[in-house]
Amino acid sequence: MGFGMISKFIAGRKAWARRSSLWPLTFGIMCCALEMMAAGTGRFDTERFGMIYRPSPRHSDVLIVNGPVSHKLAPRLRMLWEQMPEPKWAMAMGECATSGGKYYQSYSIIGGADEILPIDVYIPGCPVRPEALIFAVTKLQEKIEMDAVDEWVPPEVPEYMDYNDQIRDLVAGRNEPWKGNMAYDEVKDIPAMGALTNLDVPDSKKQAVEAEADSE
Repeated sequence: MGFGMISKFIAGRKAWARRSSLWPLTFGIMCCALEMMAAGTGRFDTERFGMIYRPSPRHSDVLIVNGPVSHKLAPRLRMLWEQMPEPKWAMAMGECATSGGKYYQSYSIIGGADEILPIDVYIPGCPVRPEALIFAVTKLQEKIEMDAVDEWVPPEVPEYMDYNDQIRDLVAGRNEPWKGNMAYDEVKDIPAMGALTNLDVPDSKKQAVEAEADSE
């Protein structure tokens, strides 16, 4: 038996150990978190797959994003991801975590967890059933098994931007924070802006906006 076969055998055993002992972070946002809890009960028993929820990110290797991520939550969620040791994986559970869900293009919700985290598995549904979560776990296990452990490369993390509660660019339909102050004429007719639709803009602000437009 050559050295190559021995190293391959050891790498395979490491991959088996990692895929059979996934430790997700005990983390919940909204209704999909209840389905994640249900998946851990006796009826579904995710511990059969080696899933043990850990209360600390430093003990976890899987982050399950199970709800809409607001601009206020985004930096905290990113911090939890940075605190997790490598190798680590992330899952987007449900429509809200995948693409923003019914909050898509909302002024306070980002357009999916993959804007701030490298997502390995997406789980569709609203809400996601425990069976779907278990199926996604098996897919993540297959991915871990296929990847050579010694060649595991940290995924490319999206460039993080601190939103500071800025209004996103809803006019252009992009999930990006607005780079400057939005003009009054650009937001006054947007129904999705909620309270800002009926915002009473002072005449001085309107005149300043008109003067800026004329100067351009």
